[in-house]
Amino acid sequence: MAANSLDSLISIGGSVSSPSTKTRVRIFRDEIPAILDNSEMCTELASLLVDIIFRTLSIYDDRGARKAVDDVITKSLGDLLFMKNFAAALVQVMERQLKFQSHVGCYRLLRWSCLLLTKSQFATVSKNALCRVAAVQASLLNIVVQRSFSVQRACKRTFFNLFSQSPDIYKIYIEELKDGRIPYKDSPELIRLLLDFSTTSPSLFEQYKPTFLDIYVKTVLSAREKPRQVLSEAFCSLFTCMSHEDFQSIVVPSSVKMLKRNPEIVLESVGVLLESVNLDLSKYATEILSVVLPQARHADEGRRVVALAIVRCLSQKSSNPDVLEAMFNAIKAVIGGSEGRLTYPYQRIGMVSALQELSNAPEGKYLNSLSCSICVFLLSYYKDDGNEEVKLAILSAVASWAVRSADAVQIDLVSFIASGLKEKEALRRGHLRCLRVICRNADAVLRVSSLLGPLVQLVKTGFTKAVQRLDGVYALLLVGKIAALDIKAEETVSKEKIWSLISQNEPSLVPISLASKLSAEDCMTCVDLLEVLLVEHFHRVLDTFSVRLLLQLMIFFICHPSWDIRRMASDATRKIITAAPELSEDLLLEFTNFLSVVGERLCNSNTSDPDNSLDPQVPSVEVW
Repeated sequence: MAANSLDSLISIGGSVSSPSTKTRVRIFRDEIPAILDNSEMCTELASLLVDIIFRTLSIYDDRGARKAVDDVITKSLGDLLFMKNFAAALVQVMERQLKFQSHVGCYRLLRWSCLLLTKSQFATVSKNALCRVAAVQASLLNIVVQRSFSVQRACKRTFFNLFSQSPDIYKIYIEELKDGRIPYKDSPELIRLLLDFSTTSPSLFEQYKPTFLDIYVKTVLSAREKPRQVLSEAFCSLFTCMSHEDFQSIVVPSSVKMLKRNPEIVLESVGVLLESVNLDLSKYATEILSVVLPQARHADEGRRVVALAIVRCLSQKSSNPDVLEAMFNAIKAVIGGSEGRLTYPYQRIGMVSALQELSNAPEGKYLNSLSCSICVFLLSYYKDDGNEEVKLAILSAVASWAVRSADAVQIDLVSFIASGLKEKEALRRGHLRCLRVICRNADAVLRVSSLLGPLVQLVKTGFTKAVQRLDGVYALLLVGKIAALDIKAEETVSKEKIWSLISQNEPSLVPISLASKLSAEDCMTCVDLLEVLLVEHFHRVLDTFSVRLLLQLMIFFICHPSWDIRRMASDATRKIITAAPELSEDLLLEFTNFLSVVGERLCNSNTSDPDNSLDPQVPSVEVW
């Protein structure tokens, strides 16, 4: 009987690679189970069956056939001979996948390994063997997460089922990690899964929280080498559920100690930590800030960027007004030389940028006085520093604070901007950008209405001289905002014949050839301008401009490679259509024309010389 079963299985093995889904399903749902039901498992039969199963690994891509294979595995794992053969082959194939870093079949192997642990006695036979499977699972998980979201989700569901069905296995995994038999530095995704599963049960999380905290401190905060960001992010579920007690007694002391001793190792990890915690950081902000500020003025730009992100996070998550005041004073003291003279521009820019990050503080009445204080300090600092890059950083910081509170837009600030509009190109544009940000606050617009005269002159110059066109765009945006709220300003604009001047010199406002070369900030300014003109000054625009050209420019921004610009353009378009529904048909027509021309260009690029063809992922949109 065994020989007949073996022969039958050998015969079936030749059909396993059939491309037919029906054949595949029939083999594993009907033919193989029939053989197994009518024969006793022996070494040869188990070995051949395992071989047939693993042949399906890389070729079975349909759900029905895969399920049929899984059903055969599940049924056969009850037999000790099959289990041993299957486990040996599984570990061997998993380790080979790791060697070649191939994602093919990784999820299937992980699923089969979970079937091995839940549907057989493998976990009770040998703890060392279980540890070996868990270690190779941890490594394969790092490969699987690089696949699609659906594969990641299926993998998470598989492991959650494993832990739910076998709580003892979950406990073993935790112990193996804790004792270092599973190398946790190389197992971020397994740590993430274990942590995520623990959060499904408050009691389970509390039981294992000390273990995860200990692993985090050892692996990340006390690391001798810079940990990978994915390892820090693996603990996010721990951070989001962390209590003040644990944060204050364990995490903050370790973080501060390492930031003092080896900041280059732990800086990014502390950034991930602070970004993820759901705690009010008021109690810890000044202590953490004191060790982060040296990194915010470090020679390495990467460190400065991460340190400033930490300052931003501290300001966002600190609700105590006194703490924000203390942070301002700490930064102001450093700028004043409390820790030595800031010789290099990047050091001063770092400190000014830190002040700017404080503007992300939560809303509150205290912001009025704080905004005023910081703006006064920054204006004074602007006059004292002679470096152009530092001055531009100061202007950006002034804008970020002044937009938070219209009370900060005092006569001194308006006079300061008026003088700045007479500066040379770079600083003049810096003042225009500062003013654009301030005018996002509708309450501040009328406070700067006295600047209408110089702004109108910049519009005239900008739209008669191509080299100053961008200044003209910024100035026109600001003139449009002021005129929308001030009747006298609207009369002045009409008297100066601004609309006709622009339409005669540049009816599209900004040629698409120029728009394609602009920075992200300048593109967003153009979107702002289109929104203001088509919402607040629609009838003026309709009488003076070619609306078709303006809509073509908006479509350019809607299809821009930058997601932030596309999102802003889409939001602006919604407001325009709401205010002027009659533009809907024109906008749709222009978009249809745009798609037709882009499609034609893509077809031409596919048939033309590859060296001269367009990039199909970024088609040229200058088609009108």
